[in-house]
Amino acid sequence: MKMAQPRKTLRYNDSCVQFGFTVINSGGEEKPQCVVCRKVLPSSALKPSKLKRHLVTRHPNFQKKMHIFLKRQADSLVRSRFDSTGDQWKENTARLKTSDDVARKIAIAKKPHIIGEQLILP
Repeated sequence: MKMAQPRKTLRYNDSCVQFGFTVINSGGEEKPQCVVCRKVLPSSALKPSKLKRHLVTRHPNFQKKMHIFLKRQADSLVRSRFDSTGDQWKENTARLKTSDDVARKIAIAKKPHIIGEQLILP
């Protein structure tokens, strides 16, 4: 009886930037993310041929762009993500909940939105 061979996992390397991709970790696996359209592809698409096909078919005008431009786009995309601890996400969630609570109290009072300061501050 033949035993199944473990699947070889594809790893991201910096050469993927030339095809306009950076990496995003999702569920413990690396997935490529396009720096132009920000679409996340499955981890099986980490092959250079698949990354190049995405660039050629979806973004033909970016084919001839310099490697430096695509690297700058990738760096910008990475900086725009939330930090790994999720602190920024928690902070934004708390703000959203507070805003929702204020809107709910104004709606219950059946007053115009300008009543917010008088309703909340006391």
